[in-house]
Amino acid sequence: MTVTRTGRCMCGAIRFEARDEPFDVTHCHCHSCRKHNGAAVVTLAGYRVEQITFSGADRRHYNSSPGVRRGFCGDCGTPLTWEGDGGDLGPIIEFHISTFDEPDSLVPTAHAFEPERIAWMEVADDLPRYEGFPGEGTPLRHGPK
Repeated sequence: MTVTRTGRCMCGAIRFEARDEPFDVTHCHCHSCRKHNGAAVVTLAGYRVEQITFSGADRRHYNSSPGVRRGFCGDCGTPLTWEGDGGDLGPIIEFHISTFDEPDSLVPTAHAFEPERIAWMEVADDLPRYEGFPGEGTPLRHGPK
């Protein structure tokens, strides 16, 4: 059975549908994600582009670094996506999990860019912490410092 999840921006102008399971759900501590959201940590659910359908208004984009763009609603300003090259996965779109209608169904499995985290921000879980993207190299550790 195919899982379908839906979501939207705060004002509802942009809606999306994600088919099947995400390839990952990750807490990201990188400076860029934190700046884009104004948050101490950001949690993203990643999908291949072909798993996603958008409807309603077109999202606006900001090119945050070479090959990476971040989607947001031009009406309400909701940050929606990180979009870029997923290597072997091809083009990917990662959604901020709180833009999903039922974010509780998306459970994180790792932390990305742990060395960039805000020093006082420690998430009390036993998930692996990576220097970069999850699965690239050996985890720095499991759980908080």
